[in-house]
Amino acid sequence: MTRSDGYLLDNQQNEAGERFDAFATLFDPTTFRHLEGSMVKALRPGGRLLIEDADPALQPLVCPDEHGPEQELANRLRHGFRHLLADRGADLAYGRRLPRLLREAGLRQVEADAYFPLTSPACAALESATIRQIRDRLVSAKIATNEDVDRHLANIASGAMDLATAPMISAWGRKA
Repeated sequence: MTRSDGYLLDNQQNEAGERFDAFATLFDPTTFRHLEGSMVKALRPGGRLLIEDADPALQPLVCPDEHGPEQELANRLRHGFRHLLADRGADLAYGRRLPRLLREAGLRQVEADAYFPLTSPACAALESATIRQIRDRLVSAKIATNEDVDRHLANIASGAMDLATAPMISAWGRKA
């Protein structure tokens, strides 16, 4: 993720190094106020705006089918990650608010949907990159030990767990 004029832009060439900060920024309610002040106003009449954001509170588990110690560890680390985000001021239910926020910004014909995979190689790659990125924060907050993190990363690499992501909420509307 890279920053450009206060917006977060997807840049697949970038390393995973900024993901945690990007997550925290995406869940920041002031982000939309910035969008409202510029992106919505920049729309021509009839123009459409699409905003996407995750909603970790809607589906908080990385392993919805928690049936063993590997899944329990994964969910404990995910809970810790959510705790770290919340401590930084992130709104973990922000995604579900997008339709209302678009209407409040003056958009009409607002619609929204949600998507999240229950298992996919992309989920494993994202979980692995995220855990590597926040490892030191998890350990320093005493949410996990280095051994816990190593064990979780090995469990991910084994391919034996069904890993999910937080739902991605897509909301769109049209300027009157």
